[in-house]
Amino acid sequence: MTLLEVDTLAVELGGAAVVGDVSFRLERGERLGLIGESGSGKSMTALALIGLLTDEAIVSGHVLLDGRDLIGMAEAQLCELRGDRIGMIFQEPMTALNPVMRVGHQVAEVVRQHRGGSRRAARGRALELLGRVEFRDPERIARSYPHELSGGQRQRIILAMAVACSPALVLADEPTTALDVTVQAQMLRLLGRVVSEEGAALMLISHDLAVVSSMCDRLLVMYGGRIVEHGPTAAVLEQPRHPYTAGLLATSSAMSDGTVAHGQPLPTIRGSVPGLGRFPDGCVFRSRCGRATDACRVRPPLDGGTHAFACWHPIETGTRS
Repeated sequence: MTLLEVDTLAVELGGAAVVGDVSFRLERGERLGLIGESGSGKSMTALALIGLLTDEAIVSGHVLLDGRDLIGMAEAQLCELRGDRIGMIFQEPMTALNPVMRVGHQVAEVVRQHRGGSRRAARGRALELLGRVEFRDPERIARSYPHELSGGQRQRIILAMAVACSPALVLADEPTTALDVTVQAQMLRLLGRVVSEEGAALMLISHDLAVVSSMCDRLLVMYGGRIVEHGPTAAVLEQPRHPYTAGLLATSSAMSDGTVAHGQPLPTIRGSVPGLGRFPDGCVFRSRCGRATDACRVRPPLDGGTHAFACWHPIETGTRS
C-alpha cells in the first residue's frame, strides 16, 4: 500500500531549476535509496518533500503522504507531521540538537509536542528510546549536553528523536557522512533495526552507493535534479542502464574491492557536477557522458517500467561499462 506518492516535484531557486519532474512512490515499510553525487539535487528534493526549503524557493508538483498533499500545506500542519508521521535524520547532528539543552529533555520534548502527557511520562519515554538506540546508561546520557557526546552518540540521539512518535516514514539525509567508517556501520545497523521494529518506511539519501545498496529495496539515481534511473536494488546494481549509474558503480567498486593496479589512477566520471542552474538542456548528463550525441540535446523520457532509465543510448543488457 502506497505511503508516499511524489508527482512531478520541481524546485526553482533564484530563477534556476534545481529539481525537475521528480516522481516516485514509496510503499509502507519499504526502504528506498536516493543516490547521486554532491550537487545532484538529493538534499534539495528531501527538503522540498517535508517543506523545509527557504521562502525564496518555488516548489510545484504534488507530495502525497497518506493521500494528503504536503505542497502548499500550512506551516502549522507541516510542523504537526514533522516529528510525528515523518521522522527526520540529517547528516550533522550538532546542527539538529540544541547545544544548551540536555539531550534527554530534547528527546522528551518531541514526545510532549506530538503526544502530550506529563513531563514525567515524556522523560520515561525518552529513557526508553535511549535504551533502544543502544545506550547502556540512558540516565547518564539523558543528563548530558550535546558537546559532551561523540558524533556517533549524537546521531543516535537524533535517531531516538526521529522514531519517538512511531512515524510512518523515516527520512535520513546522509546520516553517516560525518562519522568514521566503524561508527558508520554501527549506525546503519541500528537505523535498519529500529526502522524495522517501527514498521516504518525508510528513505535513505546518500552519495555512498555501498550505504544505500546494503540498506534499500529499491534505488533512485539522481543527477542534475532529475531521476535518471530507478529500479530494484539488485537490478540497478547488476545491470545499470544509464551511463551515470554505471560510472558511480565503477568508481565505487574500484575503491572497495581493490581492482585497480598499484600506481594506476582510479576510474572516475569525467568532468564535475555543474553549478546551480548550469546543467545542460536535454539530457542533464550529456556534458560528461562519453555516449552523448546530438540526439541527447532532447531530454529523454524515463522509460522502462519497473527498471526505468532516461537515456537515448543506454548500456546494453548483459554488459557493464
